[in-house]
Amino acid sequence: MNIAVPRGYLKFGGFALLIGGFMGFLGQLLHIGDTPDTLADIPGFLNTAVSTHVLLAWASILILLGMPAIYLRQAGSLRIWGWIGFPLLFIAMMLEIFHGPVQILAYPILFGNIHDAETLALVSKQVNELLVDQYPVSLLVLIPLMPALILGLLLLGISAIRARTYPKWIGWLTIAALLILILPLQKQIPILNYAFSLVHVVYMCFGAALVFDWLRRDATAGVGGLSASQAAE
Repeated sequence: MNIAVPRGYLKFGGFALLIGGFMGFLGQLLHIGDTPDTLADIPGFLNTAVSTHVLLAWASILILLGMPAIYLRQAGSLRIWGWIGFPLLFIAMMLEIFHGPVQILAYPILFGNIHDAETLALVSKQVNELLVDQYPVSLLVLIPLMPALILGLLLLGISAIRARTYPKWIGWLTIAALLILILPLQKQIPILNYAFSLVHVVYMCFGAALVFDWLRRDATAGVGGLSASQAAE
């Protein structure tokens, strides 16, 4: 059965990915450490941490809204294994959102009334260790994030190359972002500390492809097997 997906939704998804990806890219660049170093750093740390994670939370929401469009646009050429990348990336993005409220809502409570270095050290230790030894169920949220993200990006990159709907360079960019994310090169190349920013660049590129029609001219629309002209109707 063919399913007609309005071009308006694909454009909407593209804009959501483009805007959300840019917000995520900016948020990751501005992202600071998980705890303040000194008492004097606390006010600036809280302001940056809260603002950055509000930005990242909305970035993730927009990316989740637009993510189905990536797959629907190439559905006619996408194998079953390619579709598996969607729930994996969805899970990774949802789990990424979960830690945002901690820094947005809880950090001002945790760090806002600290007045001595000993208390700061204790709270910072608890934040960094996340008390997983006392609450191991939290590992069900912490552990799946990276495997889901890595496997989801791998499947997305390969499927984008093989489905021949998007330009191949977007698929190769996805693979490159994945490799930078998992290879231990950050110490040799400090700029790679911003590897998570590159993941958001990947979403930006898929969004731009949908918005500005950066699609292969010989590709089908991929929406239930419809042609490009049919999908636009």
